[in-house]
Amino acid sequence: MKETDSAFEELVEYFSEVDEPTIICMFGDHYPSLGDDFYEELMGVDSLDNLTTEQEMSRYETPFIIWANYDIEEAEVENISVNYLSTLLSQVAGLPQTQYNKYLSVLYQSLPVISSVGYVDSEGVYYASDETTPYTDLLHTYNCIAYNSLLDSENRADSIFYLDE
Repeated sequence: MKETDSAFEELVEYFSEVDEPTIICMFGDHYPSLGDDFYEELMGVDSLDNLTTEQEMSRYETPFIIWANYDIEEAEVENISVNYLSTLLSQVAGLPQTQYNKYLSVLYQSLPVISSVGYVDSEGVYYASDETTPYTDLLHTYNCIAYNSLLDSENRADSIFYLDE
């Protein structure tokens, strides 16, 4: 982690001297693996199998930063999942939005965190991914669109995911 911090500092120092407008987004995908015993002690459970959805999701929370070598609005984002990060980044950069980015902006208002473990609604309520909730249909639609984007290249609706040239 120290090496990563040092490398990021070096990257930011370099681009702070560059004239070309530059934005850097840095995030991780999980905390370091510290062993089940450590997490059980930290979370006060006798087994990781007994974690609540909120506790399980917290195991995958990581910080992120969006930095620019020019003035951008400073903000702190309390809850966001990685699926929204490209949309946030393009908004901060003032870039045009694809239809998919616009869809994600709307979805974020209802479900700011979506992961394979579960999701969090705008009121801060945690749900397990296999629960039937008022958001089940909304998540099904999102999963279909994400599948089309990531895996169904033969049937992908490119106009939703890419800007016109």
